[in-house]
Amino acid sequence: MKQQERVPLMDALRGLSCLGIVLYHVRVDLWIGWWRIRSYPEEYSQFAKAMAWLSIPTPFLGFAILLFFLISGFCIHYPNTIKSAKPKWREYFIRRFWRIYPPYLAALALTAGISYLCHVQWGGSTWDPERILRVATLSQNYPPSAGQFLSNPSLWTIPLEVEFYLLYPIAFCLFSRLRSLGLGLFAGGLCVWTVFLGKQGISWPSFTALFFWPVWLLGAWMAQLYRNNRLDSLPLRLIFPIGALSLVLALTSRILNWDSWLQYFIWTAFYLCLLVFVLIKHDLLTRLPIQGALALLTWLGKISFSLYLVHFPLFKLLGFLHLSLFGEKPANFLLSLAFVPLVIIVAWLFHKTVEMPSHALSRSLSKTSPESIAAK
Repeated sequence: MKQQERVPLMDALRGLSCLGIVLYHVRVDLWIGWWRIRSYPEEYSQFAKAMAWLSIPTPFLGFAILLFFLISGFCIHYPNTIKSAKPKWREYFIRRFWRIYPPYLAALALTAGISYLCHVQWGGSTWDPERILRVATLSQNYPPSAGQFLSNPSLWTIPLEVEFYLLYPIAFCLFSRLRSLGLGLFAGGLCVWTVFLGKQGISWPSFTALFFWPVWLLGAWMAQLYRNNRLDSLPLRLIFPIGALSLVLALTSRILNWDSWLQYFIWTAFYLCLLVFVLIKHDLLTRLPIQGALALLTWLGKISFSLYLVHFPLFKLLGFLHLSLFGEKPANFLLSLAFVPLVIIVAWLFHKTVEMPSHALSRSLSKTSPESIAAK
């Protein structure tokens, strides 16, 4: 969104989502895990066992990616929700490409370098040149042999975002012609079809926009309702019970390992309630004594794309370093959490040196596009 069109606390929500994913992933290479501590309690101190309770929320935080998708749909569509909006699609695609792909490619190069170092130095098993090529071409989610580069599996969502961007002109046209119901039914039908294919053993469509487009469109729809001041009419006595019920069901679905499509559906309901609450009550939230936390989350939101791109390979490198020095992963989850600020600092440097120049280039190129010149 343009600076003058920024919605209050949207960056804070983005930072909250990214922080959740980071905390979800820190356990992979930088914590020994509940199973080990519970199986061999005599090997660990009372303090380490007590600190293990800090990890209780983390297995549920991976679904925070759904909040990312909602925010993405909101932010892409919100500037175009005014009645006179006439998007310049050439400029739109130029900016989307240069804002997304160069940082993505730089993150892949960093990932590949870390993967190769871990392979040579410690015998890491994730080094896969063929998979690197698939990721570079944004084709890792599709056949043949769909799958992620395991040194940075987080990158699976970037092709998905690209699909959302490519589909957005269709969504905009249908939104502007008041055919959002038909669009929702079509996207929902595609989602149901992917669930059916998954039941038949064909799982790769579930990692594409065929499955997740309804989530993104919900974010875009919220942008339309927010612009038209229609969210303010929703009473909290309706939002809170639905949000609380969806959270209880979402936690239950994760604990009992319900079908993944059902878990995604329920978690989407919860994060949608959270998004709506923040949109209609941002004035209240900015008056509460939590301004320090909101400022931190807002800052994280501004660097969230960089943090999302690089956190997993950095955790992997730090995990190998810790393993080589101490012979096992950290047993104290407090120590695991101590690695998070270090990774955030590196992500900030990546944001300053890679993402921000890429953003500046996207603005420069879009301003010199033929459509922009003709508009002057």
